[in-house]
Amino acid sequence: MISADEAVDVDELTGIDRGRQRCECDHGDEAAYQPCGRRAKWRVSIDCVCGEGHPWRVEILCSRCLRSARQAYDRESIAVRPL
Repeated sequence: MISADEAVDVDELTGIDRGRQRCECDHGDEAAYQPCGRRAKWRVSIDCVCGEGHPWRVEILCSRCLRSARQAYDRESIAVRPL
């Protein structure tokens, strides 16, 4: 929770009205998250198809990371829309 004394840097937040969005794909290691940072072009919904009822995720990805995601996940579980 943020107190009234703390400032929030809104440039770090992603959103539809924030102009160019950056790819959120994690290129870090197990110790820390490091986003890709390339210009995002796709809003990707990834649905788990294993039958265990895992929640679906929405990611903002560049074309390169989208290609990697399609290789890592079943194509039928990915829905892609341009930003």
